[in-house]
Amino acid sequence: MAATTKSAKRGRLDQRVIVDGLLALASGDPHSRITFKRLGDALGVDATAMYRHFRNKDELTCAALDRLAGMAVVDARATEGTWRERLEAYTMRAAELSLEHPSIGAEGAVLDPIGPGDVSSDEFILEMLTEAGLSGDALLRAYAALSGFVLSQSAALAQDAMAKSDAARDGSIPWISSFGSVDLGDYPHVSAHREALLAIDGMSVYRAGIAAILDSVERSASAGDGGGRGDA
Repeated sequence: MAATTKSAKRGRLDQRVIVDGLLALASGDPHSRITFKRLGDALGVDATAMYRHFRNKDELTCAALDRLAGMAVVDARATEGTWRERLEAYTMRAAELSLEHPSIGAEGAVLDPIGPGDVSSDEFILEMLTEAGLSGDALLRAYAALSGFVLSQSAALAQDAMAKSDAARDGSIPWISSFGSVDLGDYPHVSAHREALLAIDGMSVYRAGIAAILDSVERSASAGDGGGRGDA
């Protein structure tokens, strides 16, 4: 955090420096929401200085989300492999970054970070799905399923990590913590799988969802059903 403060004091305060500071705070203090006052203290400036660069906290948070989205794409593009392996790398990095900055990542499902990072993630997903063999409606359906799942579930993982102060930031929080006092005798399928269900954690759910979507993409492409209305 000292490096961030020195950066602001030595140089000109701008959007990049402010987002740097916000991400550093979100990573170092994962269980608290960041205020402009706290951010100003960390950067060594008055909190009101932030308003010269961002209209409000939501706009700043969107900029931070956009930065995280761009970081996930950069890392994924550096990954070698098939379209599926590269998409898996992107989705896992998106979740990891959300968990590393939970107070920011938790907002990913409700704020739309329109910016170069966000658009680069759209471009990357569409590029990989096109490489898989999809086009037209099939391409857009797969894009919607994958991007929506990544956004919502990454935010859910971050929300869990933020809410549970003693939890590790690795997605290992149980998906179902208990069944309480419910008599599972009335629910035979839940009863039969009780221990396995309680062993599932948030990251397992995330991985399973990504795998199911990408399995569907592969089936569509291999069956020659990768197009649809809207093809050129």
